[in-house]
Amino acid sequence: MSNYVLLDPAQHQDIKIKPHSNFAFSEHQHHASLVVHEFGAAASSFPVVYMKEPTQGQFRAVAMLSLVAGANPFFTEQEWLAVHVPSAFLRKPFEFGPDPVQEKTLTIYIDEQSDYLSQSEGEALYQNGEPSQFLLQIQQKMAEYYQQEQLTHQFTQQLLKLNLLKEIELMMEFSDGKKTQVKGIYTIDEEALRQLPEADILDLNKKNFLLPIHAILSSLIQVNRLIKQHNYRSENKILGVQMRVNAEE
Repeated sequence: MSNYVLLDPAQHQDIKIKPHSNFAFSEHQHHASLVVHEFGAAASSFPVVYMKEPTQGQFRAVAMLSLVAGANPFFTEQEWLAVHVPSAFLRKPFEFGPDPVQEKTLTIYIDEQSDYLSQSEGEALYQNGEPSQFLLQIQQKMAEYYQQEQLTHQFTQQLLKLNLLKEIELMMEFSDGKKTQVKGIYTIDEEALRQLPEADILDLNKKNFLLPIHAILSSLIQVNRLIKQHNYRSENKILGVQMRVNAEE
């Protein structure tokens, strides 16, 4: 279980970070957060969709790693099987958290329960009490990721403003005879996109939002990859999947 604490030179002076390997923390994770900059690359491996947070109702862009909750067929003990690695995975074991000194400011936290932490191997975080070159690079990458998250939020708000998201559901049939529905996922409404006024299309293009929109649309074919990955790892095969607009929408 994760335990994120404020990164502190006094507390973490001797900590080293091992390189990413098979992303074992994702073994039971069936989706992963994405930022808009990686939609195109992620679409080469996963369906890129939106999910709606059940409590606050916010929309979040994710890569679907599996059609079955609690399973990730791209994880193996030996290697990661997908072409793309979500950037949210690559920032482990670091995360943003509130700065205890400056209000309304974020700073870096570290997961003390992460398998990436070591006392003997990997890259040192500090040298003589000062941030190492490795940590400076991490800080830079985290700052870039934060900016990407802000742009992703702007992109999402634009989709909502133009009513370009539609809810879809997946109807799955398994070899044991059971049928399952996957609800609560959203993709681009192609008809709404076609009906947009020219001024809105030009605005989307000016903001470089058309490419991620088309990446979302093209990524839906990767549902077939999820079926293949599941069937390779599970005895209870997925015989077929139907995708349709949620009738309750």
